[in-house]
Amino acid sequence: MPFSKIRAHSPTPKLVLIGSFGAGNVGDELILAGFLQKIRKELPRAKVVVLAGNPKLVRRFHGVDALPLLPTGLRSFWKMNWWRSLQKIRTADAIIFPGGGLFSDEESWRAVFLWGLHILVARYFWKPVYLLGQSVGPFEKKWTRKFTRFCLAKTEWIGARDAASEAELTRSGIPARKIRSGRDTALWLIARLPKMREVKKRGVLKVLVSVRDFPKIEPRFWHELARALDLLAEKKHARIFFAEFGAGDRAVWQKVRRRTKNSATWKTLTLPESAEEVLRAVKKFDLVIGMRLHSLIAAQLTGVPAVGLNYSRKIGEFTDKALSIQNFKKEQLLKSLS
Repeated sequence: MPFSKIRAHSPTPKLVLIGSFGAGNVGDELILAGFLQKIRKELPRAKVVVLAGNPKLVRRFHGVDALPLLPTGLRSFWKMNWWRSLQKIRTADAIIFPGGGLFSDEESWRAVFLWGLHILVARYFWKPVYLLGQSVGPFEKKWTRKFTRFCLAKTEWIGARDAASEAELTRSGIPARKIRSGRDTALWLIARLPKMREVKKRGVLKVLVSVRDFPKIEPRFWHELARALDLLAEKKHARIFFAEFGAGDRAVWQKVRRRTKNSATWKTLTLPESAEEVLRAVKKFDLVIGMRLHSLIAAQLTGVPAVGLNYSRKIGEFTDKALSIQNFKKEQLLKSLS
């Protein structure tokens, strides 16, 4: 971990944390909460400020100072609310990206440009940059891979949260001395992972479902998933609950729900704001079925059995109990629980 390096530089280091925080994604808030918990233990005198998509929410959720991200367009540039953010970077002792799938163009190339910009600005001021708990890739465009390589080569430390990301970094020519095997920083929320419970064989099975939209998902998958949940309700006496782990998930859930026979009995769970309360809510379930990575991480943190719906490489990298959404059949979900 880079904490010893930072501690050696100053007993009261000024740290700028950068990521997709306050943007309506529960996973990103779990990442930040896990990192802040670790930093308070390792560097209790550190002065922390977070650059985030929604600083107001970050201040409310985490109780830390927060400012806007640097602008990437004219509209955000002319707001001029980023000036203090730039000053914080200029006077910081270290810049840290606590985690997430920041460097990938699976959803949009704009994300790669946004996070790369922050690295380049930090290095312009000769600030050390550390990345922890990162998924890197996959890339669909050549220029995004090249731009990522250019930016990451300027960092001090890159903690990859899965083997595929390590391989991507190595292929990109990032020096081995900069690459570290790591894990998602949300897993820092507890000191020791609990033993995973067995899936209940009798009685009512309380099931928490996390779905999300993603490019290239065929409509047939949503139909089969709805049928799979119907089958689970019929054969396992399951009570189905949906949790919105990310912005836009609710619309996808409604799409699945419309395809089911038993939607009247399905319920929506509103997740609380704090990481501790999210984990407390997840712990009450007997099974998690998740497309969102951090629905699966929350399950692991609470010892709840989970099945991943593998829409992206990071799901299969995190768990071997994942079902591919390609050619998904309704019977697969039930079989995976036996």
